[in-house]
Amino acid sequence: MMQQILLGYGGGTPIAASGGDQELTITGYKVHIFTTPGPATFQVDSGSGDVEYLVVAGGGSGAAQYGGGGGAGGLRTNLSGHPKAGNPFPVTPGPYAVTVGAGGQYSTPPAMPGVNGANSVFGSITATGGGGGGAPGQEPNPWGSGTNGGPGGSGGGGAGRTGPNAPNMTGGSGNAGGFPAPTREGFDGGDGFFDGNRAGGGGGGAGAAGQNGGPNDAGNGGAGVQVLIAGNPSPIGTGNGYFAGGGGGGGYNVNAGSGGSGGGGNGRSSPTAGVPGTANTGGGGGGGFHPGATTGGNGGPGIVVVRYPT
Repeated sequence: MMQQILLGYGGGTPIAASGGDQELTITGYKVHIFTTPGPATFQVDSGSGDVEYLVVAGGGSGAAQYGGGGGAGGLRTNLSGHPKAGNPFPVTPGPYAVTVGAGGQYSTPPAMPGVNGANSVFGSITATGGGGGGAPGQEPNPWGSGTNGGPGGSGGGGAGRTGPNAPNMTGGSGNAGGFPAPTREGFDGGDGFFDGNRAGGGGGGAGAAGQNGGPNDAGNGGAGVQVLIAGNPSPIGTGNGYFAGGGGGGGYNVNAGSGGSGGGGNGRSSPTAGVPGTANTGGGGGGGFHPGATTGGNGGPGIVVVRYPT
């Protein structure tokens, strides 16, 4: 289990602030948690100094018809001691814009590809929405030629194909924000597969790439990342504070892919829709089952968390 190290603040004066759907006081910190999709404000009433943040974008939705899993929303944090920690974030009195990104909402057939999630924002920090899962590569017909997994904070998984003369669809690229390792937002989606059986790739997660589909299994979603910004045990995220897991790939005549830790939705290999990503984790939605009348799972909305010493 990841151990978090508390931030040592130098300079500044005690901060008093307001904003968020929930405010918590934990040992040594005030925590503001924003969970409602859309714009909001973090208002610093007095004081100055560095704050710590977690910004997770909305996850992408999975695709229908042995489609790819949705990519997780991009994840950014500056939590001290965290492997993905970015630079300090100093604040002074005044308003700081916050946006919680909505998850991608699957558009019913014939629009079979998944839909990207929306960006989340805290001041100058932006996390990129997850890529939608790719739709199957088609034999020539009115559905078109299929789509690859969408790019995003984490990339959507690629889908299988409908027959030997149709293309396999590849996973989308992650880390759309372009941040270097280890602060990158997320990872690529996995590729689709066909050998008569059909398997979508898993969506990428904030901690790992989505798996490729194979002859027996659709791809699992990439793992998310643990961020204990609201205390340990964590009251937010899945498990104990995991966020931004990729959605599992859907399939036909194979085992469905599992969603990645951190709210990724499971794919399906029976006539049901993909499982949605978990709310306020930025998890990607799962890919759906054949035929195209079923749907991919919606992406999970993101979250923004800000904390500072009391």
